[in-house]
Order: sequence, then C-alpha cells, then structure tokens
Amino acid sequence: MENLLVSIVIITWNRKTDVLETVQTIYEQSYQNYEIVLVDNGSSDGTVEIVSQLHPKVKLVALDKNIGIAARNVGVEVSQGEIIFFLDSDASLGQESIANVVRKFRSEPKIGVINSKIVNAYTKQLDNIAGWSYSEKDKDDQDKEFLSFSFSEGGAAIRKKLFSEVGIFWEPLFFGCEGFEYSLRVLDAGYDILYFPDSVVFHRTVQQSRISGGQRDRLFLRNFLSIYLVRFPWWMLGIFMPLKIGASLVRGIRRGYLRQILSSLLEFVFQIPFLLKQRRPIRNETARRYLDLQRQHGSLRWNFVTWLKYKA
Repeated sequence: MENLLVSIVIITWNRKTDVLETVQTIYEQSYQNYEIVLVDNGSSDGTVEIVSQLHPKVKLVALDKNIGIAARNVGVEVSQGEIIFFLDSDASLGQESIANVVRKFRSEPKIGVINSKIVNAYTKQLDNIAGWSYSEKDKDDQDKEFLSFSFSEGGAAIRKKLFSEVGIFWEPLFFGCEGFEYSLRVLDAGYDILYFPDSVVFHRTVQQSRISGGQRDRLFLRNFLSIYLVRFPWWMLGIFMPLKIGASLVRGIRRGYLRQILSSLLEFVFQIPFLLKQRRPIRNETARRYLDLQRQHGSLRWNFVTWLKYKA
C-alpha cells in the first residue's frame, strides 16, 4: 500500500487563476504517486482551455453546466486511485500532506475518512470559513488528532472503496453540507473519521464570494433539515430539528436574513414528500456514537452562551 495511487480531485467553477496555483502546489508534493482530476462545472472564464494547454497530464472533465456537488461524484467515477483526496480549487496542499495521509491510511484500516487541518494561506491560522467544524475549545488541541463526527469537503481524503460500500455524495443537496450527510453513512458503515493535523491544507480566501450571507444561510438550513429528515432516527430528529429551526430564526433576525430563513423553511416543507421517500436513517447505535463525538468535539460541547454566539 506504500506506493498506492492517490487521486486528487478538484472541483472548480470560474476560478482559472486559483486552479493554476492549486495544481502547481500539488507538483511540489513529496509523495509523487498521484493523479490530478479536475472537474470543471461549466466555467466560462477559459479554465478548461488554459489547463489543457499548460497541464496536459491533468485528467480534465469539462461539464456543460454547473451541477453542484454532483461534480464530486463525477470526479470519483473517473479516478483510478485507492484514495480520493478532495481539494478546493482555491486551496493548496502542505508539502507532506499526501505522504502523511497515505501513511495513516496504511497503519489504521478502520479509518475511512481523513479530515485535514485547514488554515488560512496568508495568516496560517485556522480557517473558520472553510474548515473548522469543531468547538472553540478544540482550537487549543488543533495539532492533535482525534476521531471526528464530520469532515470538510474541501480538504479531505476518503478511501475509494467507501463509495462502493457507502454510496456517492447525495446530489439533491446541490451546494453545502454534503460532508455532514456523507459522514453519517460512513459512521453507520462502521468506519472512523479522523481529524488529522499532519495533513495540512492552505485555503486562499478569495474576494469573490459565490454564495454568502442570507443566501448561504437559506441553502444550509434547507440542507441540514433535509439531512435530519432523511438520516436521523425519529427520536434524534425530534431533538435537532426544533433546535436548528429556532437557532436559524434567531440568527436570521439578528443578521437581517429572516426572509431568506422563512424561504428556506418553505422550500423544505415542499420537499418533505420527496425526502420521506429517500429516508434511510442511521442505526440507533450510530446515532448515539455521533452524539458522543459531538459532545467531545462539536457544538454539544459548548456552553449556552458560546452556542448562541457562534450558532445564532
């Protein structure tokens, strides 16, 4: 397994300059048995043409339109590696990241997903926007590995065999939360998710924000509620859904996004018949393990004041 092939899958849309910088950093990896798979989500800025010209060895898939997170599944389908490393198009890899990921997967077969330490490329501090999904208290232990309840899609490595055992990313989400949904199925299949700081990803924060503010809150609330309904057991759904809706309403009022939050709730209601047909809840045993991991490293570890500050 030491020389196994790693497929580095990059999804992009109209970020030509960022993609070129990202590809260049991959060439600087100490581990050299990799392939680069670039899935272009219908860019109109010349990304496909310039990558084809400057980097002919990149395995390029040019889509006709933006299909959202389904592009990740396209990347998996054309990849040949035993490990799939998902990397955002505005991110760079630490020089030893791939080598460390291969070493960890080789030594611990129960690990299904490795979540990288994602830092701001300029400040070298933890990147709250792109990658830190754990509690504020865990920031003191950011250089220690621990078992996780989820992962960041823009800097995570997954054993390819999981896509046969667990399935592909859930495409109805289109944008956001796919790592959270996929994590529930990974845990339900008996695999571990590991936060692994020896895999470092540098996120280059860009000025161009694709989806932000109220629009981002609207999509994320809709997706979270959809995941709860499809993946959570009924008893767990009864706990999390009221809390999520309540926190989102408070946040919407505080930030001036109430209209978008109400729109999200309406979208969710209209989707309920479809979601009920999709319902495949995780086992109660998995649900309890998820809650335990949340209590150790997630929002359930926060006190009420901290929770209001960061979640509302």
